[in-house]
Amino acid sequence: MNHLSTNALKHRQALYDREAPPGFLEKIGVYYYRRLAEKAGLREGPRTRIEDLPSDDILEQEARQITTDNALIATSTHTVTTMVTVWVEVEYFEVLDSWNYWLLQGGVTLVMLALEFLTLFWTSLRSVHSLARLTGHDRVEGDPLLPGDDTVANILARAALEVPDPIVRYLGVDPLKYVSKARLLLIGLLYKAKVVLTSVAAKFLLRRALGRSSLRILAPWIAVPITAFWDAWVIYKVACEARLRLFGHRLAQYLASEILTPELFKRLSPLAREGAVRAVATTMVLTQNYHPNMLMLLVQISAAVDILEEGKDYDDWDEFRELLYQVSEEERYFLLDLVCIAAAFDGKLSRRERKLLPEAFGEHSQVYFERINDLKNKLINGQLHAAKELCKLDFRPG
Repeated sequence: MNHLSTNALKHRQALYDREAPPGFLEKIGVYYYRRLAEKAGLREGPRTRIEDLPSDDILEQEARQITTDNALIATSTHTVTTMVTVWVEVEYFEVLDSWNYWLLQGGVTLVMLALEFLTLFWTSLRSVHSLARLTGHDRVEGDPLLPGDDTVANILARAALEVPDPIVRYLGVDPLKYVSKARLLLIGLLYKAKVVLTSVAAKFLLRRALGRSSLRILAPWIAVPITAFWDAWVIYKVACEARLRLFGHRLAQYLASEILTPELFKRLSPLAREGAVRAVATTMVLTQNYHPNMLMLLVQISAAVDILEEGKDYDDWDEFRELLYQVSEEERYFLLDLVCIAAAFDGKLSRRERKLLPEAFGEHSQVYFERINDLKNKLINGQLHAAKELCKLDFRPG
């Protein structure tokens, strides 16, 4: 059961600002995901509780099998399509004149690229939907934990199609306040060029190892294993991110309904309640991304403690660090528990997190970092029940 009042929900929506609506790929992904859910006959109904899900061994095994099956489908398809384009090059490059060769090669390449894209699109969405069914997330209705127009279908479609999460302003929190636009552009360009760069590097190494004569024979075929590797890697990364979002979402539901209750917040001083919001907001800034798991946690906590003011700079690290020593010792450990959970919810630790979090953790830094790493690994691997045990807020260190 969600403890948020109607007024809190309305104010929560009012403080949510998404800079751009869903793009074309996200809309197509959501549409296809919803079709898969409708075919499964699942529309509405009570949410599955963590306790009702299979054991961690079963969850982990089935999640791994889903990932492996879809990676093999994508890899097999793309290996065949790449071999077709390579075969055209090998067979016709020296047989046809330039105009006819490039016309043939261009036509075949376009057809094969279309087939590759459709296959990767299908396998990615199929894998995330299968994982959603595993965790009871495959219904098609909206979700009360997500602000604005976001749904589980949206966050999974973005994961499946590798679409960046939208730029969102909530309570004025800006996770990218310390990230330059030039760096973001460079990261995006390098990510998009990864296959090309790997192919060039492989050809260079092969030239040094085998010589120019061997390269002329082998170079066209280098694309085959490279493409196969990247397609398998893409499906693997998609599945890892989907597991992280699904299991993180399930934990956010658990925290919102069973841990972050009105009774718990009554135990806290007003300053500690504000600190709960700051704990998640500042961690989002240190992480430097808009991961939906962290946004869900921020939304739930801010609404539960009824802190709904903009312009208060909730994501300022120095103010949060000072606040930690203005609350009681038990409240400080409660806030550090929240920092741990939030830091693990996006599946990685940024350089800023590694640098600044010890300022908050103090003498318990090693214990807290071990907990963060343990929690994020369990989320990615599908060990949901074990991850739940690491989300305790017990007012004690570590």
